[in-house]
Amino acid sequence: MRRSLTFSVVVVAALAASVSAQRSPAVGIRTLANVRELHDIVISPASDAVFAASSNQPLDAKGWTDAHNQAVLLAESGNLLMVGTRVRDTGNWMKMSRAMVDAAALAATAAEKKDAKALEAATDSITTACMECHRPYRDGGRQMGAPK
Repeated sequence: MRRSLTFSVVVVAALAASVSAQRSPAVGIRTLANVRELHDIVISPASDAVFAASSNQPLDAKGWTDAHNQAVLLAESGNLLMVGTRVRDTGNWMKMSRAMVDAAALAATAAEKKDAKALEAATDSITTACMECHRPYRDGGRQMGAPK
């Protein structure tokens, strides 16, 4: 009896959730930018700013804050690569996008700590993440930056 009652409660709850979901308006993520647009609008400018901060150490708190913010933006753009129609596959694409998130997070932490050496190391990780993704998905096997 107890098992039957539990099963009935689960079935009723599932049906109620299904009916409720059918009545509610569509919610959730709606992507607008494709991968190229995301790269042009967010990823390239943010990575350029992080690389610039690594090459020319910020001289004041505002410079470090700007570097931190750009690194966070770069990390979050890696998350955006793992959403919706941008996902090319559930294997390497997701792994490489996550690598960009992790590398940019290292840069954000380094900038937050005003640690120039750690920021430089983080930009090396960002470069590696970019190259590993560009090779199979954008450059058809070519090294990033190599002529076509």
